Amino acid sequence: MIELQPNDAERAVWEKAAQYADTVLAGRAAAHDAGKFPEESVADLAKLGLLGIKSPVEYGGLGCSMVAYVGAMRAVARRCASTAVTMAVTNMVGDMIALFGNEAQKNTRLRALCGGDYGAGAFALSEPAFGSDAAGLQCKAVRTDDGSAYVLDGSKMWITSGDRAGIALVMARTSDASKAGGITAFLVDPKLPGFGVGRAEKKMGLRGSTTVALHFEGMRVPASDVLGSEGMGFKVAMTALDGGRCGIGAQAVGIAEAALQAAVQASAKRRKADKTAGTDQLSGFRIADMATRLDAAWLLVLRASSMLDAGKRATREAAMAKVYATEAANFVAQKAAEMAGPEQLRDDSIVGRALRDVRVSRIYEGTSEIQRLVIGRELVRAL
Repeated sequence: MIELQPNDAERAVWEKAAQYADTVLAGRAAAHDAGKFPEESVADLAKLGLLGIKSPVEYGGLGCSMVAYVGAMRAVARRCASTAVTMAVTNMVGDMIALFGNEAQKNTRLRALCGGDYGAGAFALSEPAFGSDAAGLQCKAVRTDDGSAYVLDGSKMWITSGDRAGIALVMARTSDASKAGGITAFLVDPKLPGFGVGRAEKKMGLRGSTTVALHFEGMRVPASDVLGSEGMGFKVAMTALDGGRCGIGAQAVGIAEAALQAAVQASAKRRKADKTAGTDQLSGFRIADMATRLDAAWLLVLRASSMLDAGKRATREAAMAKVYATEAANFVAQKAAEMAGPEQLRDDSIVGRALRDVRVSRIYEGTSEIQRLVIGRELVRAL
C-alpha cells in the first residue's frame, strides 16, 4: 500500500528540517547565493542528522525513510537551494555506502559522512563526453599486479562539491568486456596523490554549491575501497539515481514554493494601492494553476518515495516524479516572476534566485528528455 502521508517519525524529520531552514538558512541564503559555500550550514545539518537521513542509526544516521528524506529536502530547498543540493548528494553517497558497503566501510566512511567529518560527499559519474550515456564512461581503473589497489586515470565533469568533499563515490571502467557490466564503484579519498580538481564553474544558479571537474592521474585507490564488488558500479549508479530523482523533484518543489509565496506576498503589498491586485480572476487563476501543479508534483514524489521505502521497483515512478516536478517548478518560477512585480525581478530577490536555481533541476540527475525515455521504456517493458 502506498502511503502519501508521513508517519510520526517522518513528520518529525520534516519539522526539524523546516524549523532549521526557516530560522537559520533563510538568513544565510543571500550569502550562499552570492557564492559562499554553505560550510557552516552543512555542519549544522550533520548535527541534526540530515546528512544521513536514511542511513542506519548505528552508523550515525537517522535510520528513517525516503519519505522523510524528500520532506526534509523540500523544506531546505525552500530556503536555500545551494545548501539543499549539497545535502542531497551527501545523502546519496551515504545511501549507497549503507546499501552496498561492507562493515568496515560503514563503520568508517559512512559514520564520518553522517557525522560531518567529511564536510560533504561527491558523486562522480558524468564525464566530458558521457553525460546521459552513463554506461559509456571511459574513466579507467586498472588493478595492480598484486591486487592490492587500482590505478585510476581519467576525468569527471559537473561534480557537485567535488572540491569540498571528503569522500567521492567514483564510477570507473575496470573491464571492456561489457559496457555496463565493466564499471566499478570506488570510495575515493581526495587526499591521495593523483587527485586533481578543475576550476569551479560560474553558474547561473545554485551559486553557493560548487561544481567542478575532477581529474585522476595514476591515482592508487586501495582495493578495500571498492564499493560492492568489481563490475557492480552501474548498478550502484542506477540505484542512486532512482532515489536521487525523487530528491531533485522535492528540491524543485521547495524552490518553486518559495517563488510562489514571494509572488503572492508581493501582490498583497500592491493591494494597499490597488484593492483588486492579486484578487482578480486572471491572478486567481494563475495562482490556482501554480499551486495545483506543485501539489500534483509533490504527490508524484511521495508516490515514488513510498514505493522505494516498500522495497518496490520505482524506476518509472521516480522518472515521472522528476520530470513532472522539475517542469512544474520551472513553470511556477516563471509565472511568479511575471506576477511578482519589479521588486522581485532583482538578481538578489527570492523570485529571481528561484528562477535561476530551479532551471538546472531539469538537467542534472538525468535530463527531462532522459526521464521521458525511461518512462516510455518502462511502460513498453511492462506490456
